[in-house]
Amino acid sequence: MRRVLVPLLALLGLLLVLVLPVGPAVAHEERESQFPAGDGTVPEKRSLAQAADVIVVCKKDSARRIGKIGSAKLRAFNRQLLRRCEHRHIQAAVDAVRTQRTNIYVLPGVYREQPSWDVPCMEGYDGGIVEYAQIVECGEILNLVTIAGDDPADPDIKCDNQLCDLQLLGTGAKPGDVHLKGGFTEEGDWLKHNGIKADRADGFYLGNMKATLFRENAFYVHETDGYVLEDFESAYNDLYGVLTFASDHGVIRRCDTHHNGDSGVYPGSSADVNASSTETGALDRWAVEVTRCTMHHNALGYSGTAGNSVYVHDNRIHHNGLGFIVESILGGHPGMPQDHGWFEDNKIYSNNENYYEQFVQGEDAPCQAATPQEVGHQDGVVCPAFGFPVGTGGMVIGNHNFINSNQVWDNWRQGFMLFWVPPALMRGDYDPTHQQDNSNFNAFTKNELGYSPSGEVLPNGMDFYWDEAGEGNCWQDNLPAPGKEVTHNYAVGLPDCGNPSQWPIGNLVKTTQLLPCAVYDRYSNTDPVGCDWLDTPERPAADTGARGGTRAAGAPEEDGPGTPAALVAVTLLGALGIRVAGARVAGARRRHEEVGS
Repeated sequence: MRRVLVPLLALLGLLLVLVLPVGPAVAHEERESQFPAGDGTVPEKRSLAQAADVIVVCKKDSARRIGKIGSAKLRAFNRQLLRRCEHRHIQAAVDAVRTQRTNIYVLPGVYREQPSWDVPCMEGYDGGIVEYAQIVECGEILNLVTIAGDDPADPDIKCDNQLCDLQLLGTGAKPGDVHLKGGFTEEGDWLKHNGIKADRADGFYLGNMKATLFRENAFYVHETDGYVLEDFESAYNDLYGVLTFASDHGVIRRCDTHHNGDSGVYPGSSADVNASSTETGALDRWAVEVTRCTMHHNALGYSGTAGNSVYVHDNRIHHNGLGFIVESILGGHPGMPQDHGWFEDNKIYSNNENYYEQFVQGEDAPCQAATPQEVGHQDGVVCPAFGFPVGTGGMVIGNHNFINSNQVWDNWRQGFMLFWVPPALMRGDYDPTHQQDNSNFNAFTKNELGYSPSGEVLPNGMDFYWDEAGEGNCWQDNLPAPGKEVTHNYAVGLPDCGNPSQWPIGNLVKTTQLLPCAVYDRYSNTDPVGCDWLDTPERPAADTGARGGTRAAGAPEEDGPGTPAALVAVTLLGALGIRVAGARVAGARRRHEEVGS
């Protein structure tokens, strides 16, 4: 069989090179990045007395706001700090740091950071990638607040200046008491790409703040070894609530992320610390931990392009269009293909919000407005950047992911979706032997399906969708509601972990059914012909999954489980649509952004 496949794949690879000259699609524009050395640690919160230096930021109305704090102890602490306040803007405080291990306390108020809006060094910037040296010289090109810890003249990316181990701490009773607010220019364009960016800022610690209304990210950590983001709220951004990229030893915890056009939490290209491991299961070492967060009313609750070695646990992921995704699709991300995500003890439910129908589709739809300000992001309008299946709890397009002991209910299309894409092709790698580098060795175990913690039966449209691709995938000990069965779209029983899947090539019919959705574009192709991902699924009947009850939507009837080798060519050729569509989405988005810039 392999003697048949290899020449066939080689021929297809050559064909793809000839017909697909376009570059790979990307999730966000960023400079070429690399992982840090990995010798850092997760920072610990310092008290005022433990800090090497203390700097205080406040606004004119901070005293009034402090007076409204209910806790007498917290009011007294804020009033003590108020007497030491020397700065009205967060960036001014960052610029005033002279020694490592400094604590910056940000007192209650709304921080617009006006001095960062329009500075001389921004002149001449015409969009596109910004290199690190430019960030050091003029972070205001992209950010309201910039924390850059590395000397661009040295050959490494390690933090080595006074901004290492910086802690930026809001002092209100809740994150919303300290609000970093972006917004729009007089012309209606986005004011800034990012709220706060910590770039090569090892040991960075941010807590108890809110950030809203940015073109890309409210909070962004990049090429950093050791960071904590905790007790924060991020909302109403065109892309991400929080993005961490090419970073290690990170913790994101106790957050509230909502109304973001891509995902609420996005640890992209996290350090690939388990790349050499062939094991699937609980991790001894991870690059980022995401815990005790609530991700809701986003296009996606959580996403992870090349989301490697992530430990995601004890979160609530609900009322998004799609609950979570880890994937190997988009180019420009080190650490591909994705591997070793550990998702455990999360509550993943009611991810049925259809922002495509509500805000994107139609000439007069809010997302088609002439300027970002007119869209209505500030009023909760969400404009999904990519087309994903509404009504899905989680999507996995990667390797060695361990999806264990989650509670998953009321996702009207499917609880979990595992499928293959040609990621190497989409990254510009046309070697045909690389095209099956996902989705392999994934395990779905001990998940509670179709009922809430209170015991209410709320079925998923289907518990598991699988396109039959990949080696080593398994499903075992998943628990449906009493009297129900686990529902799926496989013609026979899903492989268990004692006898996992063996055949790397997927089912042709299932693969090609996904292709029409790849051409979604939120400006030029909002409702692709033949794509049902963007339609609101019908709510599952209460007896879905019951023995003799309603069949799960999309459940197989008499189709066989495999795909003949002779059809592999058609399957891979179908990937052309995904490849072209990815480039089209990226290009259309750049064109739209250029019009507004």
